[in-house]
Amino acid sequence: MAMTTSSRTVFLSDQPGYDPEAIRLSTRRMLEADGPSLRGKSVFLKPSFVYPARPPLNRGVNTQPEVVGGVAAALRDLGARRVWVAEDCLAAPSQAGFLAMGVLPYMRGLAEPVFLHQEPRRLVSVPEPLVEGEFRMPARLMDADVFISLPKIKVNMYATVTLSVKNHIGLLLAPDRLKHHHHDLHKKIADLYRTRLPDFVISDAIMAGEGQGPMHADPVPLNLLLGARSGLAADVVAARLMGYAPEEVEHLRFLSDQGLGPGSAEEVELEGAPLLEARARPFKRPRTDLGDFPSSLRFFVGSELACPAGCLGMIRGSLDRFWQAGRWGPVEGLSFLVGKPIEDLPADLDPGRTFVVGDCAEPHRDRGIFLPGCSAAPMAITWALARRGVIRPLKTRLRDLAFGMACDYLGLPLR
Repeated sequence: MAMTTSSRTVFLSDQPGYDPEAIRLSTRRMLEADGPSLRGKSVFLKPSFVYPARPPLNRGVNTQPEVVGGVAAALRDLGARRVWVAEDCLAAPSQAGFLAMGVLPYMRGLAEPVFLHQEPRRLVSVPEPLVEGEFRMPARLMDADVFISLPKIKVNMYATVTLSVKNHIGLLLAPDRLKHHHHDLHKKIADLYRTRLPDFVISDAIMAGEGQGPMHADPVPLNLLLGARSGLAADVVAARLMGYAPEEVEHLRFLSDQGLGPGSAEEVELEGAPLLEARARPFKRPRTDLGDFPSSLRFFVGSELACPAGCLGMIRGSLDRFWQAGRWGPVEGLSFLVGKPIEDLPADLDPGRTFVVGDCAEPHRDRGIFLPGCSAAPMAITWALARRGVIRPLKTRLRDLAFGMACDYLGLPLR
């Protein structure tokens, strides 16, 4: 019997492990059932390499290279003329992300890397925006025949969850990501999503991520691929898999209110419904406060404004690696000032070990190391600590970062 589908159909495919050939077959089945026409088309793939590192360190954090390779092979099977895999890297030029992820061997002969920090941009307007009406989008994305989003399913301390809608943030240049990366973040995500809707979503939930996501998520084996023509339908089901009601995710609620897709799992036509019931579980949610850190760290937080989706979250994210390891030695004695207004600061703050984070705290910039921005950049605290020898650099491989920087500077191709 032929499968009947609609724009609200979501596919759940059992996927026990990162086998590229099995992923290829599952992807083909979903695309053949409900995907866009691919023959002779150019396809823009957007995975999530937020914090690039070699497996198994990143199994619960990034879209895995086997998924990228399996999906690219399926697209070629179905006649795609050209496949681009486009992503950036928070820690270095985009090339470093592709190297650190180890994804290039899985793409060979199937897809070409696109380094988003180098891509020409086009100003795209959004009608009746919630907070941000224009975005500098990759021109290649806007010109591509087909856009497929490849998110990792995980929790996110800034945006509640990282799914296909949130995956659009990675399309922006780093400075553009930070605008409205505060209490208006969910509105920004909803506005950005409307610049170009994905033609299909394939979400990596083979290993999902719980806890201190996005950068320090712990892996959770769900052994699923999730596919859908509607990004909002895909995200509603993914939220349910993680134990979230869709209305808890503000950007999904905004988009549903605008008529861009379903607002609940009950409005979705689900292929593989028994898998949802069998695999769904309450994910451990991230802490966004600073109350579980030791007293050897001091925090001075504004009484009126300190954004968990902004500077407060950036502090939390920079310290979570020590929280997970339970080893605080390198950062003991540090102080952080964030938000506004901040009153009654002690006189004994060490300027060399005090961080004044974000524009709200700028009146106190003379009390320590000032990291400007609204919000401050995601890696600003980490890099400042590394430059001063307080901590070692990121766990991602330094030679990948160095070679990526060299390729960017010299214009060399990646091999």
